[in-house]
Amino acid sequence: MSTFELSDGKKLHFETHDDHSQGPWLVLLNGMTQSTQHWGSQARALREHFRVLLYDARGQGGSDAPEAPPTLAQHAADLAELFDHLGIEHAHLAGFSHGARVALGFANDFPERLDRLVLCSATARPTALADTIVRAWHQVLVTGGLEAMAWASLPTILGDDFLASHQKFLDNVIKASVQRNSEQGVRLLLEGLMAFPPVAELAADLNVEALVISADQDLLVTSEGAKVLADLLGGEHICVERCGHTIPIERPDAFRDALLEFLN
Repeated sequence: MSTFELSDGKKLHFETHDDHSQGPWLVLLNGMTQSTQHWGSQARALREHFRVLLYDARGQGGSDAPEAPPTLAQHAADLAELFDHLGIEHAHLAGFSHGARVALGFANDFPERLDRLVLCSATARPTALADTIVRAWHQVLVTGGLEAMAWASLPTILGDDFLASHQKFLDNVIKASVQRNSEQGVRLLLEGLMAFPPVAELAADLNVEALVISADQDLLVTSEGAKVLADLLGGEHICVERCGHTIPIERPDAFRDALLEFLN
């Protein structure tokens, strides 16, 4: 675990998992309230094939909170600075949810530093339901605090199968979410997200090999919207069954198998 100071003085937390490999770099980009901890088991498995980079965007986990809602361009520039610091010329990016948007922003702003692109739980056709859910998270956070938002988000990001088998662990899930986040950081990340350019616009002119992964129980991303995103990119689409929004956690093997088959 390390920290890197950006050009504006903010610090990013990052980790590398490479087993001294000389393989290609793979960056795993967090969801909104996630941190590098969420990728632990994936990184341990994937480092046999790649040099894996995990990092917390500003406002997440061990990284500094921003002063204002971060723009997509700022997130992309932060990652490019981290690449420079680590001597990474180019890499595969695999982004989950918020991280998928950041990956698309990076692909637009630094296409020469991108190899292949994996977008998990992202859509080119956001529904009114999805937009309202995100607005509701923000309102719950502002009026009720971080713990209330964490509880409110659970039934919208986790599928029924996962919730049914993890009921006794949900209190611990909430505690961990509150501990690894700050209310200011999450609020500003949400406000930044709501101002990001549309995903369809970000994907429209990219020339990159891409895979889009969606799930059949996801309330935020329809399979149709994910398929449209894949078509815009000229890429592949895979739908994971019996799973909600958080595919890498709910169906880790399915996520990893899809990623490996595509990247290899």
